[in-house]
Amino acid sequence: MIYSGIYLVNFVSENKAVHTNSSIVLYDAHCNFCSAIVRYFKQKDNTNSILWLANDSKKGTTIIKELKLEKHIDSIIWTEEKNYLIKSIAIIKILEILNWEIRHFLKLCPTKLTDFIYDCIAKNRYLISSCSNGEN
Repeated sequence: MIYSGIYLVNFVSENKAVHTNSSIVLYDAHCNFCSAIVRYFKQKDNTNSILWLANDSKKGTTIIKELKLEKHIDSIIWTEEKNYLIKSIAIIKILEILNWEIRHFLKLCPTKLTDFIYDCIAKNRYLISSCSNGEN
């Protein structure tokens, strides 16, 4: 549901209470590498503070269209309210929400460098792990 431009999603997760999330992460669910990373992050998200959505899901495509993020569809997208982050900055934000200390080191690195590394991994993600829908 949408309240004054803020995406608030109520949901129940296995063995976790109902939460209202304002942090949403959109990812490529057809990429097994991306899905494995998201599963790992979900396990570490003890407070259930992030809602993880496939970028091609109904809610995911709605968010992408409303925020005009179609050109960033190949990137992980973190969004809260009308704000969004992509690529390595989105990863750093996720690490911050999960309270991982490595985020401090990554924040010291220039964004051009961390985005370059992100782009290299993203470009080769189907080589690292196969695509779940049979495409490469």
